[in-house]
Amino acid sequence: MSYIHRTLLLSNTQLIALYIEQEQLVEEACFGLDNMGKEAFLIYLEQRKEFVFSLLVDVVEEDFQLESIPHLGKKDRHALLMRRVEQSYRTTPYRRFIVQKEAKKGEQDQVLLSALSAAAPIDAVVNAILEKKVVLQGIYSAALLVGEMMHRSGLGLAHYLLISFSADGGMRQTYLSAEGLKFSRVSSLPEGIDLQDVARMAEVIVLESLRARQYLSTLRLLGRDDKVQLAVVAPNGLDCQAAISQRLQTSGDAGHFTISDVPLGLLAQKLRLPAGDSLLSILCSWLMLRPPANHYGQVKHLIHANWQKWGRMLRYGAFSGLFFVLIWSGLAMQEASDVQASINQSLKKTAQIDERLRRFSRLLKQSNASDPAAMKGVHELYNQQLLTWPDIELTLQQVSQVLLEFPELSLDELRWRSGRSPVEPAAEASAVATQQPVVLELQGRVEPFSQQYRQALNSVNRLSSRLSTLPNVKVDTLQLPLNISSTAKVEGQVLATRDDEKRVDFVLRLSWEPKAP
Repeated sequence: MSYIHRTLLLSNTQLIALYIEQEQLVEEACFGLDNMGKEAFLIYLEQRKEFVFSLLVDVVEEDFQLESIPHLGKKDRHALLMRRVEQSYRTTPYRRFIVQKEAKKGEQDQVLLSALSAAAPIDAVVNAILEKKVVLQGIYSAALLVGEMMHRSGLGLAHYLLISFSADGGMRQTYLSAEGLKFSRVSSLPEGIDLQDVARMAEVIVLESLRARQYLSTLRLLGRDDKVQLAVVAPNGLDCQAAISQRLQTSGDAGHFTISDVPLGLLAQKLRLPAGDSLLSILCSWLMLRPPANHYGQVKHLIHANWQKWGRMLRYGAFSGLFFVLIWSGLAMQEASDVQASINQSLKKTAQIDERLRRFSRLLKQSNASDPAAMKGVHELYNQQLLTWPDIELTLQQVSQVLLEFPELSLDELRWRSGRSPVEPAAEASAVATQQPVVLELQGRVEPFSQQYRQALNSVNRLSSRLSTLPNVKVDTLQLPLNISSTAKVEGQVLATRDDEKRVDFVLRLSWEPKAP
């Protein structure tokens, strides 16, 4: 859920509601600090209860103190600094401290204490926001915010003095170093000054810069020979650098300053913000898009923002929980589907087993179970004959794969037999019941023949050798293209019958070892 943001800019004279539209800073409403302005502000808040507000304070009554304390542990240091802040700023709740430099053990830490000393105008705005139960995400100091922004820019901030102008006609001088903000104050412009008068504005800027440099020297933040980088953000985009340089030359103080630009584009880029035409525009964009840590807001001031944050976290947690529940439900449904498929498969197998049992039961009822000799014969027939027969389908697949390697041999007839293989008369007496059963006979011819007996004989012999490599097989050659045995006779009709399509060139018999019952 996206929220609409507004920045409330509080100065010494007025309260302005600002927002960014198309990279331009737009003033939505302006309120005085009297009772009439308070009533108008309450009506404004009543109409915008769903908005998120940031209070940006740019007043004269903001005090800064630099302190040096012994290097302590975090807990002890926090307790010490809380006592220091309470002692220094008893009259206001809008106070804070920041450790700018942590020293080594035995040395001094550098700390900046700051506070908004005039609490009444801020209380009036904050109490109105709390009364309407509107979200206040933080109370920010313009000086501290500029210091943080410049510190993140990556610029060389050695003795950097930034001159900017507030909405109610004040001029702020902010001094920055590599450690962060060191000093900031607001001075009033001369009454009736024309903000478009370049020469007069340059005179006022140079005069206030010299006073600021003298004060910084008194605080020993500047040495006698240190040069100050003077950067000016003039009102309404006024270019007065040349006039400032000329004024410094006239006063003889040009050697104490270096004039530089304020890189607004670089500042917006470093903060990942849209480009702004003024320093205030960049600050408002920063507070609206990705606000930094709160400066002066107390827990009681930010209660609605905290509730909103907790509500957002709970909402995101609920969405995340719903997402994980959906994933878990999907996985559970997938697992349930797998279990159901496994159950269905088990039921199918159980049904097959039941069907076999019913079939065996019928066969058992049809058999003569009262005759033990018949039952024994059936048992021996099944174990010694049926279980020992090879798988016909697997056997034919193996033989066909071998025949594919011999395209010159043409198979005419395949015979499948079960039983005992014929034995030679001389070995008939020694034949035992464990002889191999003849299961397959192959009968074919050589195509084309072309009277090449040696080549045809070689092909049949290679086929016989290849078939012999099959598991547990024995190959017997019953007939070859040319009978080369010692008992063969030369017959005149052999050559004459070679062109007959029904001739038989080879006959092979394959038999397998019986399987274990």
